[in-house]
Amino acid sequence: MKKIVLIGGGGHSKVIIDIIKSTNEYEIVGITEKNNISKSILDIPVLGDDSILEELNKKDVEYAFICIGISEDGVLRNILYDKLKKIGFKIPRLIHKQAIVSPYSKIREGTCVMAGAIINPNAKIGINSVINTGAIIEHDCFIGDNTFISPGAVLAGNVKIKDNSLIGMGSKIIEGKTIGNNVTIGAGAVVIDDIPDNSVAVGIPAKVIKMKENQNESQR
Repeated sequence: MKKIVLIGGGGHSKVIIDIIKSTNEYEIVGITEKNNISKSILDIPVLGDDSILEELNKKDVEYAFICIGISEDGVLRNILYDKLKKIGFKIPRLIHKQAIVSPYSKIREGTCVMAGAIINPNAKIGINSVINTGAIIEHDCFIGDNTFISPGAVLAGNVKIKDNSLIGMGSKIIEGKTIGNNVTIGAGAVVIDDIPDNSVAVGIPAKVIKMKENQNESQR
């Protein structure tokens, strides 16, 4: 089995451990956690902080995966992704065995798809993103890099979500709409119009309630 180290020991790591164990492709050697909050998580040892990552990579741990959720600005996941690539780790895509993923979809590295999610034909999902439990990504959707689709969110056909965005729990986006870069869609929102870059939108129907500080789209 391929050896993998997990980065981050919060609640998100438990779900990633579950996904990895469902695939039976990787041996988890341990978790790095800057706060050393516990000795193990779901029986996986906490090895230390991120300073040990280079040594692990030199000792034939070829794979790594980011186990933190996305913050509103998404910066930390991007920083960690770049750091792992610079060290030389491979970052796989992880798909839970209980997800339904069309063979006609495309999912890039660093992205995880959790149990109960549905991804339909011709959907395209970028790097370092999260498709959370029970989310539905319909046909011909595009999801950019470092974007977080929360539990139970529903994207109708031909929806486009750009980079570094957060789609809230239980929200719905009708067909053909575009969500810009660095956008937050609130939990339970119903999106019936395009949403511009660097904005926060909430409600039914979703309305922009504030603008965020402008960011470089890649944040890299």
